[in-house]
Amino acid sequence: MKNKILTFIFILYIFGFSLAGIIMKDKKISLEERRTLSSLPEYKMESEYVNKLDQYLLEQFPLRNTFRSIKANFNYFVLNTLDNNHIYLKDNYIFKSEYPTNKNSIANFIKVINKNKANLFKDNKVYMMIVPDKNYYLKDDYFLEIDYDYLYKELDSIDATKIDIRDIMKLSYYYETDIHWKQEKLDGVVKKMSEVMNFKYEKQDYQENIYNKFYGGYYGESAINRNPEKLVYLENEELNNVSVKYLENDELKKVYNESKLTGMDSYDVYLDGASSFIEITNDSSSSKKELVIFRDSFGSSIAPLLIPYYHKITLIDTRYITSENYNQLIKFTNQDVLFLYNTVVVNSSFALR
Repeated sequence: MKNKILTFIFILYIFGFSLAGIIMKDKKISLEERRTLSSLPEYKMESEYVNKLDQYLLEQFPLRNTFRSIKANFNYFVLNTLDNNHIYLKDNYIFKSEYPTNKNSIANFIKVINKNKANLFKDNKVYMMIVPDKNYYLKDDYFLEIDYDYLYKELDSIDATKIDIRDIMKLSYYYETDIHWKQEKLDGVVKKMSEVMNFKYEKQDYQENIYNKFYGGYYGESAINRNPEKLVYLENEELNNVSVKYLENDELKKVYNESKLTGMDSYDVYLDGASSFIEITNDSSSSKKELVIFRDSFGSSIAPLLIPYYHKITLIDTRYITSENYNQLIKFTNQDVLFLYNTVVVNSSFALR
């Protein structure tokens, strides 16, 4: 009798989830994982259809995130495993392993930088700042990380004045649940840049705007419930009065897009997130200098802090725009040029063009 009851419960369980999967509306995006989810594939007589259907069923499974959380908590706190799907927890920080060192990617990064440098004129002063990801500051024998010494040594071959900030940054300057650095912690970085790039550093008076519900990208990947973090974006009268032009967003005229705070990624508040080409003009600046930044997402939060020191700042993200296109939008003359990327991008550079 007991076996029959258990069998009935099991059948009811399977039937219930199958029915829920049919009734429930498919989700288009996963806020927890910050990605789009698969939709029901069109039926075709080919092996690829089975793979797509399998992916769809996995991603649209009822209570999927609940089961992800149960699995993660069981692995971390019951089995005491060090990581779950390459996500590592320590001292309230969430880290993602970028191991192993991808030497082909580093070589490709150097090739891409040299290709973009070829578009510059001899009057351009060229700088490079490679931001260490927060794994650099973990220093845990059990955590597999990329070979930073090899990476930085290889990048020395690029003909550009290097801005080394490894000794300036600290783990506390990064978000606990995200890869990125905190804008309010970057004053020392700006000062270091001024020493190398020869602009006159001045301590700026900023107002802190605080968003208290920031969940970084690693929060969803870890599947561990925890309290949100504080995201700060800095502004003052000078930043509020600049002219900003976005290639993909004609309506936005500001440095910050507050509507992104409640979107899929709150970090996109800085310069509207993934933008291929941005021009910031500061007519109130006493400087006549111009700066061009080839950058990744780390550049979004530090660029506003450079506004007081340049009349014009142009940001180019070659993950979304080719050299043929950005050369139609900008004329290189005697600007300062900065290549600003984080080590994770260097180690996975094939999206750069």
